Amino acid sequence: MAAELSLQICKSADITPDVAQAILTMCSLAYDEDFAPYLTYANPVHVLGWLDAELVSHAMWVERWLQIGDEAPRRTAYIEAVATHPDYQKRGYASHVLRHLATAIDDFELAALSPSDAAFYERLGWELWRGPLAMRTEQGVEATPEEEVMILRLPKTDPLDLAAPISVEWREGEVW
Repeated sequence: MAAELSLQICKSADITPDVAQAILTMCSLAYDEDFAPYLTYANPVHVLGWLDAELVSHAMWVERWLQIGDEAPRRTAYIEAVATHPDYQKRGYASHVLRHLATAIDDFELAALSPSDAAFYERLGWELWRGPLAMRTEQGVEATPEEEVMILRLPKTDPLDLAAPISVEWREGEVW
């Protein structure tokens, strides 16, 4: 049951090497691939779910700037590395971590993520972006039609047109 889970929010700079290794190991097991390249984004904040002294669930966010149409870019908590150890999946731990995360990011204008399972996130209030997706580069705006993005409305979220074009700044690795 998710209520057993002890939650901790911490900045990457405050994570000990042992905890960093536990995050890497757990995410690699959950995604069945080496997760090291996905944990290199600048200044993430982690939500750690512990059962006793074992890390069993994780999510993190980084600050990004999403632009809807020609509007000013919105300060966005971009959610990454949502994972639960395979031995503990289907017990509500990731849902518990994400609900807690949503309360911690209420100073952002928007939350977004690239879903691996849209139905899972929809149950938690996330909405699929229906408009065209793109990335902003030094050369201009480039369409990213193969991508999928979901958003979560936060207390500071202004009205949204989910069918409008949306773009994000380019970054190394996965853009969305």
